Amino acid sequence: MSQFTAFVQPRMGRIFAALGLDVEYVRAQGNTLYHRDEQGRDIPVLDLMGGYGSLILGHNHPEIVAHARALLDRNPAVHAQFSLRGEAGRLGAALSDVVRRETSAKEPYVATFGNSGAEAVEAAVKHAELVRVHQATALADEIAQNAAAAREAVRSGDAVLDADAFRLPAVRARAPQDQSIDALLAALEAHNAAALATRPLFLALERSFHGKLVGSVQLTYNSGFRAPFTNLGARVRFVPMDRLDLLDAIADEERVALLDTEIDAGRIKVVERALPVITAFLAEPVQGEGGIHALTAEQGRAIRLFCNKVGTPLILDEVQSGMGRCGAFLASSLIGLRGDYYALSKSLGGGLAKISAMLVRRSLYQDEFDIIHSSTFAMDDYSSSIGHKVVELLEADDGEVYRRVAERGEKLTAMLTGLKAAFPDIVEDVRGKGLFIGLELKDQGEARSMVLRGSAYTGSLGYLLSGYLLRQEGIRIAPTGSAGNVLRIQPSAYLTDEEIEHLRGALERLCRILRYEDTLHLVHPASDRRIPKPRAEIRDFRGAVAGYEQGEGRPATGPVRKVAFLNHLIEPAHLRQVDPALTDLGDEALRSFVLGMDPVKTAAPYPGVRIDSPLGSSVEFALYPLMVASEQMGGYLASGDVAGIRADIEERVQAARDDGCAVAGLGMYTSIVTANCTSLRVPGIALTSGNALTVAMGIQAMERGAKDRGWRVEDATLAVVGAAGNIASVYSQLFAERLGRIVLVGSRRDGSARRLRNTVHGVYQECWSRIAEGGELTGIPARLAEEPLITKWLAEGPADDTGRGRAIAEYLQERYGSDPFLTVTQDSTALKEAQLVLCASNSPEPFLTGEHFAPNTVICDIAVPNNAVAGLAEQRPDLAYMLGGIVATPHGESLHPSARAFLEAGQLFACMAETALMGLAGIDHHYSYGNISRQQVIDIAALAKAHGLRLADYKSAHSV
Repeated sequence: MSQFTAFVQPRMGRIFAALGLDVEYVRAQGNTLYHRDEQGRDIPVLDLMGGYGSLILGHNHPEIVAHARALLDRNPAVHAQFSLRGEAGRLGAALSDVVRRETSAKEPYVATFGNSGAEAVEAAVKHAELVRVHQATALADEIAQNAAAAREAVRSGDAVLDADAFRLPAVRARAPQDQSIDALLAALEAHNAAALATRPLFLALERSFHGKLVGSVQLTYNSGFRAPFTNLGARVRFVPMDRLDLLDAIADEERVALLDTEIDAGRIKVVERALPVITAFLAEPVQGEGGIHALTAEQGRAIRLFCNKVGTPLILDEVQSGMGRCGAFLASSLIGLRGDYYALSKSLGGGLAKISAMLVRRSLYQDEFDIIHSSTFAMDDYSSSIGHKVVELLEADDGEVYRRVAERGEKLTAMLTGLKAAFPDIVEDVRGKGLFIGLELKDQGEARSMVLRGSAYTGSLGYLLSGYLLRQEGIRIAPTGSAGNVLRIQPSAYLTDEEIEHLRGALERLCRILRYEDTLHLVHPASDRRIPKPRAEIRDFRGAVAGYEQGEGRPATGPVRKVAFLNHLIEPAHLRQVDPALTDLGDEALRSFVLGMDPVKTAAPYPGVRIDSPLGSSVEFALYPLMVASEQMGGYLASGDVAGIRADIEERVQAARDDGCAVAGLGMYTSIVTANCTSLRVPGIALTSGNALTVAMGIQAMERGAKDRGWRVEDATLAVVGAAGNIASVYSQLFAERLGRIVLVGSRRDGSARRLRNTVHGVYQECWSRIAEGGELTGIPARLAEEPLITKWLAEGPADDTGRGRAIAEYLQERYGSDPFLTVTQDSTALKEAQLVLCASNSPEPFLTGEHFAPNTVICDIAVPNNAVAGLAEQRPDLAYMLGGIVATPHGESLHPSARAFLEAGQLFACMAETALMGLAGIDHHYSYGNISRQQVIDIAALAKAHGLRLADYKSAHSV
């Protein structure tokens, strides 16, 4: 793990590694960055991210570097706060001159400097609110003066109250009886006090991005950035860019009136005065993070006219689009849009300084803003001088850089437009201005490849593609933050024809990969890159994943309930089944990929399967997978670090609930790490671990195996592997009613011995319950009924049964020296004493081989992953080895072929089947939740039989 991941950005560092973006750049020049590979060699990368728009002049522009060196050689007074800052003054004047030139503005602009684009936005927002507060205060003062004049006029007899004054609802509610001037003015004052407390409103465009500071994040549209901090900031309404006709209606809805008095022909009248509520309208001329959407001239005109009409200032956020990025100093000038404020940053620093500027019209500027807004590091000579040098370079030769940006942008756009024509099934759109371009890819949510579907589902497709472009094509690119399928291209003005051709070839290959769904090329960069890529050619896998067609559904007697089942990869090798394009990747490469995806485990749900009960009810059964393998799940348990995976599982349950699912089943390790669902807190959805039906079907499987071997279960000894667990405990309780001896095999993990004792006590507690109920007894209960202790208890009559299981265990140990019915051991060699073996350990790796079992043993392996090693049946053909807990659906309904793992068509794991059964039976409460009981198993088995869910033909060997 890098120090960056360990000490700076733990989550992002892991995500970079998962997507193949974990590189550390060591130098840069022009459009090229360099990082070192595993052998320490410098690897050049074409940088088309451009510092998210900060490098219009490229990395380490020689004139800027030379200027910076010369500046530092002069030992400038970088920190000289509370003084005249000469370099800041020269930069402010230069920025004002450029803006006036481009916008034909008559008045100058005053600059407030900061360190980042978000700070420039916040400075503009603060200043605009200061202006609004001054306006509201002046209006309130004027109303107070008018009120005093009205009172004096009435008292002096120069005026009388107008009859209509008390008919206004706001007055009538506060002065229903008294119609004096004092009562009127008191009512108006109360109304105005409430109105003046109205929180100010900001208007911004949908898809906007204005920063992530406490204030600016409120103005950023992406709810993922904004929602956690909503209570900290301003009130904002977002307007669709293509529905600016809504602005007038919004202004009407937000209108707040103060009540004023005026003297008209000797009468005191009440009039409304509009309170300024809308502090400012914020707009990016070209939206960057929102997917590269440029305002049109018509849209810009509509915004400007609205701001003029309601008297609110317009803040133009040119942090990314300005400084020449779009072919002019201001992108807004290209559509004739003039702002009252401008926010500038990014390329203003020339790649060497962190600087931003907020510009505001001089007539609008509030002088006290100098005092109430400041920044320690703003206006320093170093960054200000660098910024001034950048402006000089942009303006040199009558704006040659702007013309170059426009020409390079046209050539780049023409290439991308040609790509769209060649791949209309892959490329959705090409848009932007100058060298601020977005390549939008078509949604991959319907792709047959689960890698593509999953990345589209999580919004990470663009990042996965960025990893490929970086590692395989030597190109640095990234998607926009709020539109993951839009690749943002922001090179410097010095992009060459050769670099455009490099990009063309790379994107053509990428489009072919997406068209053919050959995801090996996308996954390999995110795996262990020390393992060579097994093939270079791009193959067509569009037909490799079977489409999923269901037969015509049977008539349902009621609504089809939706149910969800959470599963995970049993082992990374199963990815070959999930996505056949990965077939050529070896086990270690797949393992590396899955382990690396730990911070982004969410995967797309599989298409729902319609399952119909013979009783007429139906469910739509959908898998909600997690990209995590059993090995990782076992690691979480072993370390005790389960909080993260529990949060991931809870998110999947919430997603299922939000998708309309009434039931969520947890399978394999998802139930184990959540303590059989009990750690989850998701209201509005029923949960089950599926353990009850798993037990029922496992018993049926062993009965069938014994019958096929020609002997009775009742004549056997049973060994239970993983006997300390709840599932194994209930198996033991049910088998105890038929058998004479059970061997309970635990692990050597901490607490195993204690949990095994609890299993023993639970078995004997159930045996006592059978004895106390009366009736015919078999198995261990029949033997126990002959013991003096039991005879004594029965003779004493009803009593508190608590602790009877423990008492029986202690009694047997004392009387016989060792328990004659239940043998407790941590030694797996004891399995040779049994003719029936149940494997139910939650080990992440198989550990039982042919050497562990006696001849002709019937083995039911319900563990996922299995406890027995692959190929056991081939090693020991005398054994009856079956994967227990597999259920046949009522009418052969099947999971998607890529999601079946060990299953065949028409089969579900029993935990899955219990989830479907809850939906079919209309069970709307938790079922196998926490520890299950013997009675739950009996009840669910009967319910499964009624709805046509039955034990599948058992499998005698592992298969994938």
